[in-house]
Amino acid sequence: MKAYVLRSGEVDSASSPAKCHGRLRARRLTQDSAVDAVLANFPEAVISFRRGAIRSANIAFCRLFGLARAQVVGRSAQAVLARLSFAPVDIAALLAEAPGQADDVDLVRGAPGRPPQDLRVRRFAIEGEGQGALRALAFIDETSWRSSQRATEVLVEELLRADRQAALGEMAMALAHEINQPLGAIVNFAGAARRSLNGRSVRAGELDEVLINIGAEAARAGDVVKSLRSFLKGAPQPSSDACVNAAVKVVLGFAEPAMREQCIDFRLHLATELPAVRGDQIILQQIILNLVTNAIQAMGSQPLGRRRLDIRTLREGTTKVRVDVRDTGIGLPAELGERIFEPFITTKVNGSGLGLSIARTLAQRLGGSIEAAAEAGEGSRFTIRLPCRGDDEMTDA
Repeated sequence: MKAYVLRSGEVDSASSPAKCHGRLRARRLTQDSAVDAVLANFPEAVISFRRGAIRSANIAFCRLFGLARAQVVGRSAQAVLARLSFAPVDIAALLAEAPGQADDVDLVRGAPGRPPQDLRVRRFAIEGEGQGALRALAFIDETSWRSSQRATEVLVEELLRADRQAALGEMAMALAHEINQPLGAIVNFAGAARRSLNGRSVRAGELDEVLINIGAEAARAGDVVKSLRSFLKGAPQPSSDACVNAAVKVVLGFAEPAMREQCIDFRLHLATELPAVRGDQIILQQIILNLVTNAIQAMGSQPLGRRRLDIRTLREGTTKVRVDVRDTGIGLPAELGERIFEPFITTKVNGSGLGLSIARTLAQRLGGSIEAAAEAGEGSRFTIRLPCRGDDEMTDA
């Protein structure tokens, strides 16, 4: 039998797989230890895992969830997340194979006996691919931030409602006059019907016209009240499209009596076939009402005969709808510039300084803008620009 002797540099084929596996395992342990050292200093709560087993958990993770490191490292990632009261669907999303780049998962953790916890979890791969990849989850607690955001949104909505109420409160007497008109007509029609009934027989159908008129006037009064209640509540509209011309007409229905009492000369120019803008009709009405109210107040100190309000709607290019509100009021001081839209900045003695700021905020919510400019001689012009839907879509009469 022929004997073989291994020379220096040759590898025994029987033992090479074990040695290669050992070297690979040692190299992987070294890499994992280096990763653990880096993740340990992360400010976010981080765990790393391979093949479903948690390899490391930094101090921030243990502090965030109230667990000792020994309760996490070496355990199943699915079991640890279930122990932390994550929903099964959230666990599946977190442990799914991570993409090539990091992605975020927003979820709410509802632990028994504790308030809900808003978390943003970043999933990312550290090394390798497939089942054997070393992956990580970074948990960021956004509970306080999101709670603050929700509180801010509530305050903003309350401010908008208060602003609507204040604007309409200034027009309350004139609006009462508008409601009195149909109510007065109802009284007159009812009196006519009563006189017709006194002292003589009435033929069938003789009072139909009077009763129809009474019903129509009562409905008109009801429509005035209904539109005011809807506007004050800020009730959302069923359509996701807002009609600029319709919004102008509704606002003028509120403001026209006040303008009549102050002897304001009013001119309206509405473009035909104006495209709809995407947004909430109530928000659009609020923007226009704020500008119209601002214009009426700005003309209060002007002599009679010099109070004029012009409103014009038009299409600007192919992508914008424009509304111009011009007045002959006290004008805009040149030194204010864009600061006129800042909260609590006002040119009126009794102004709150919120109307224009709110109007710009709402216009931006609809993807648009508002600009202010001084008119030649006196007065000011406010221009609203809103994105429209396009030629192939519905238009606003």
